[in-house]
Amino acid sequence: MSTISPLLARTSTLMSTALLQQRLQDTQRELLIAQDQASTGLAVSRGSDAPGSISAILFLNQSALERQQQLINLNHAAGVLNLADASLGDVTDILIEAQQIASSQIGVGSDAETRGAQAEVIDAQLRGILEIANRQYNHLSLFGGNNGAGVDQLLFEDFLGGIRYNGSSENLTNDVGGLQNEAFTSNGLDAFGALSSRVQSHIDTDPQAAGSVRLADINGARNLGFAPGSVVLTVNAASTVVDLTNAETLADVATRLNDAITTLSPGSGSVTLGPGGYTLTASAGDTITIADAQGATTAADLGLAVSATSGSTAGSDLNVRLTELTALSDLGISVDWASGLLITQGEHSAVADFSTATTVQDLQNAVEALGLGVRLSINADQDGLDIISEVSGISLSVGENGGTTASDLGLRTLSDVTNLSDFRNGIGVETTDAGEPDLSFSLHDGTTFTVDLAAAVNVGDVITQVQAAATTAGLTVGVDFDITMATSGNGLVLTDNTVGGNDFVVANAGLSLAAEHLGIQGNAGAGTTVAGTDEAQVRVDNLLTHLMDLRDALATNNELGITIAGSNVEEDIDLVISARARVGVQGRRIEDQLRLVEDQGFQEERMLSELQDADLTEVLTRFSQLQLQLQASLQVGSSNLQLSLLDFLR
Repeated sequence: MSTISPLLARTSTLMSTALLQQRLQDTQRELLIAQDQASTGLAVSRGSDAPGSISAILFLNQSALERQQQLINLNHAAGVLNLADASLGDVTDILIEAQQIASSQIGVGSDAETRGAQAEVIDAQLRGILEIANRQYNHLSLFGGNNGAGVDQLLFEDFLGGIRYNGSSENLTNDVGGLQNEAFTSNGLDAFGALSSRVQSHIDTDPQAAGSVRLADINGARNLGFAPGSVVLTVNAASTVVDLTNAETLADVATRLNDAITTLSPGSGSVTLGPGGYTLTASAGDTITIADAQGATTAADLGLAVSATSGSTAGSDLNVRLTELTALSDLGISVDWASGLLITQGEHSAVADFSTATTVQDLQNAVEALGLGVRLSINADQDGLDIISEVSGISLSVGENGGTTASDLGLRTLSDVTNLSDFRNGIGVETTDAGEPDLSFSLHDGTTFTVDLAAAVNVGDVITQVQAAATTAGLTVGVDFDITMATSGNGLVLTDNTVGGNDFVVANAGLSLAAEHLGIQGNAGAGTTVAGTDEAQVRVDNLLTHLMDLRDALATNNELGITIAGSNVEEDIDLVISARARVGVQGRRIEDQLRLVEDQGFQEERMLSELQDADLTEVLTRFSQLQLQLQASLQVGSSNLQLSLLDFLR
């Protein structure tokens, strides 16, 4: 049964006005909300509109922003890789033409004039490849890796008679929505072999375990690095946990452990740091043990999972890595820092002065300051140094400057460990069959002897076998005759101290070319020394160098040089095709990721729409109803507010 509220019978004019005003405000607020939803298309524009869904909406909105940036990154990456792919295709075409020219210029069908003309063609092809190598996409070098050339700068430039690469060997990467960032450039090493030449040290610098060494810079006793954590320290019957999580250096570890030992039992022992690692020492009558906490490997990594009783126990070697910050005084080898390196790049030589260097970085800066397009880098194993040439087409030599610096660091390009196969840009030293002589020596006193180098592998073998043959010939090595390394620069030096009227001659024996290829062929006449030349220089072995070789061989009518260069160019074609294949694979991955990100974006937009978009039909219908409601409220309210007692007394 319907009833009427008794309050209405006693409603005052003031209350009626307030109720009307409240309802008009409610209706207008609803109209405003409906108007906002109709204009924006959103049912949720504030967190209070949908408290239960706002977290998901915020997440999807953030994802939408990320997807937009990822799509930008992907489209840019696709553009870079597509252009790089097409560019490597152009390089392949040029190399094929160059190889065909080389093949056509071998044999009786060609002469010096024809080859000279073809040399100009090869030079034009070389310039064409340089133009391709310097291409950019939106001011980004296609082949610069993560260090491309700037605007109006060249990635590959003419330098000291060769071509210098100013990029890096690592590619740029970006967030494209996958589990990891994807590379989207190529680099000079992959595409052109621009940094393929290096002088690799054979000397382990053996960095010592100094207190300043960072824990992040050790391979650890297990060669697995250092895992921060806690260790359990036991002194006699008392134990404590020592937290090494925030320790930064080797000295920090020793300090914390020694503090803990003192706290448990003053004077009972200590942990000290030596060249290889830590040593745990227990005083007489005491026993100290260090072990890993459950699930940790910290003590094992530090070589300190040991125990000592009334004496010392040495921990395992920490295998400290060589870094730019490594102090030269912490190296475990003896080096002549005063003399420096004599570096020759093409026709230009300079001395890298290490006399004031205190860290590895100082050595690197000294080499780079020479301006020869040469870098000193730490090797992949982080235990030695390499010298890298950035310049194609010219030869690099690293020798002594009157001391032993190059040999001490293992950076001399011609040393006793240099393989004979590395001579003459990898062509090697040609020797005869075993049992046949390769070298012939004639001394002032008439002594002669020959040397068979068939079993020689490196320069040290050559020196040993020459000295042995001299001894067999009745000479006293080091007194009458000797063969040594040059004290300045590079090369073998042969000395004849015998007395007589004959010329001092070093020559090829028989059909061998060993003396010529070793750089020691010569006639000193009445002199005592034959100073050999450096025939073991190194070059950047890449397509730019090979094209320059081919051009120069054609220009000088050198048929052997044309043959060798043409063969190298043929190998370069395969390398560029492989590089293009890698770029193509990466481009395909980017395209696949692009489609995936687009699909993810569509799905997220659909989910977001379901959560926050308004149903326009429902909104417009509600808006119309609210308008009618407002109009009715105004009409009824205006009628009621006009009534008075006189209206009821009529």
